[in-house]
Amino acid sequence: HQALHSYRRRTMATFPPNRTSNMPVPGGPGGVPPTGVPPGASSSAGHDESYFTESRKGEVNELRMLLRTFATERDKQRKRDIMKKVIAYMTLGIDVSRLFTEMMLAIETRDLVIKKMVYLFLCNYAETHPDLAQMCTNTLVKDCGNEDPMVRGLALRSLCSLRLPQMIEYTSEPLRRSLQDGHAYVRKTGVMGILKMYHLNKE
Repeated sequence: HQALHSYRRRTMATFPPNRTSNMPVPGGPGGVPPTGVPPGASSSAGHDESYFTESRKGEVNELRMLLRTFATERDKQRKRDIMKKVIAYMTLGIDVSRLFTEMMLAIETRDLVIKKMVYLFLCNYAETHPDLAQMCTNTLVKDCGNEDPMVRGLALRSLCSLRLPQMIEYTSEPLRRSLQDGHAYVRKTGVMGILKMYHLNKE
């Protein structure tokens, strides 16, 4: 027992009683900031948002550079991947309207998959960029007379989906031809297009 008491006295002398109860509480009144959260951390959210905005701008600029080499790119799958990335950004709500000119240059292709994505891009930004959309009218009207019925139908559907009053005069003739087209898909698209035009301008 004497040895035990002697050991306890030495321990208490080496390790004094815990006095943390009087220490300031992290984050409390008069306390210190919580561990790992530096002073002024609340303002870092704005910096993070700015960082991500700049990062997105950089990625969109990178896509623009890829699209500018689109005409010389021979790898069909790589072309599709570039387009898919643009559409993915657009779907996520990232503004890629700056790529409008480059995307419209890519519309001159025989690849139906790429055409579909370009048409989708065009219809998405037509309302907010009517002047740019009108520049593509001739290409869409031309595609309405394509030998491939799928291209004819898709082009006509896109033309009618622009929903711009100034486009009605360009749409009338392709719609008239579509009703006498030899392919059912084109005729059906024509009927739907007429309904869209009616709602756009009932006169």
